Amino acid sequence: MKKTGIEIQMNERKGEILVAIALALRSSSLLFGKIAMRTMGPFLTIGFRFTIAFVIIAIIFRKHLTRVDAKTLLHCALIGITFFLAMLTEMMGLKTTPSSVTAFLEGMVVVLVPAMACILHRRFPDKITVISSIICIIGVAFLTLKGDRLGFTSGELLVLLGTFWYSLSVIVTDTAAKNDDLRVVSIYQLLFIAIFAFIGAFFFEDLRMPQSGSEWGAILALAIICSCVGFTIQPFGQKYITAERAGILAVFNPLTAAILGVVFLHEKMTPSMLLGSFLILVSILVPAWIEDRAARKRQTKN
Repeated sequence: MKKTGIEIQMNERKGEILVAIALALRSSSLLFGKIAMRTMGPFLTIGFRFTIAFVIIAIIFRKHLTRVDAKTLLHCALIGITFFLAMLTEMMGLKTTPSSVTAFLEGMVVVLVPAMACILHRRFPDKITVISSIICIIGVAFLTLKGDRLGFTSGELLVLLGTFWYSLSVIVTDTAAKNDDLRVVSIYQLLFIAIFAFIGAFFFEDLRMPQSGSEWGAILALAIICSCVGFTIQPFGQKYITAERAGILAVFNPLTAAILGVVFLHEKMTPSMLLGSFLILVSILVPAWIEDRAARKRQTKN
């Protein structure tokens, strides 16, 4: 049965709301991560977060646990190591970098992914990618401006390195897991992230269970709200909207994280930081908006 225009619009609105909620929930990971790392190291924080997330998701999708082969497990391990390195460098940078700054620096992933894809496929980027990349770089410059001096702190450099690893994880997921069951990949990548984290904790941190209520609260929030709910809701929302529209909604991630950092962690945004944040948002929005308009025109013609 063919859907009416009103039904299609309602589904699109529903999809947009679900994706926006998912991105907002996931952006709270910076706030909870900042709280957890007041007393815990990054390896243990990541290890407990993704162990709990794996157990919950595995119980929900237990029918898919046995639908895995050695090739799929290898893909999950590759995705897991890149995502683990992204999380680790983000958490290490978060120790000395405000969560609001971290959020906008991580917004560079929207520019980095197409740029890295161009390098891998040996083709020149289009004009939109080039222009948005330039705007994003200028935004990062203003965001990291210290008085009249331009420069990165060690924490900001770690966050940028985390953004690189996350961009690589997106590309690895797209290429390695193209023919795999994404539900299986989603389950086992969580397990591999936890394994890599605990291996690191064994060598670099004291292995221990979370002890205080604040530690358990932050880790449970990271596992349930950010990993389980955030990552589960988004695919359902994207079922009803285009990838371009999802790209536009990606601005909810840094915006929500910045607001949470200002409200709950009392972080301050200087005029140069606000200008830099605005330019980064523009670099995210403009390409997605142009692609969204083009996609809608193609749908109208068809």
